[in-house]
Amino acid sequence: MEKKKRFKKILGGVGRVAKGIVKGVFDVALPNIKDTVKMTESDLDDDKPKFDIDFPRLITAITVWILLILVFFGKIKFTDVVGLLEKLFLLK
Repeated sequence: MEKKKRFKKILGGVGRVAKGIVKGVFDVALPNIKDTVKMTESDLDDDKPKFDIDFPRLITAITVWILLILVFFGKIKFTDVVGLLEKLFLLK
């Protein structure tokens, strides 16, 4: 019984990571501004609602879209983008 619980816990963790990866890919492919910019209600009655913006996510989405457009129009090469990412993340 203990092994089943441990297996379910590991499988659940792997599932959450996979779901996050898929959502990240869809954020780039189909920008989801709804989750990036949210309106929050104020605690006081006379205050206006405020926007809660996830700036890292928004900046990343904009940057990736700009890179995709530049690659699409042939201004930069896809191999250059991959090379830059390898250098940034020290993959090689």
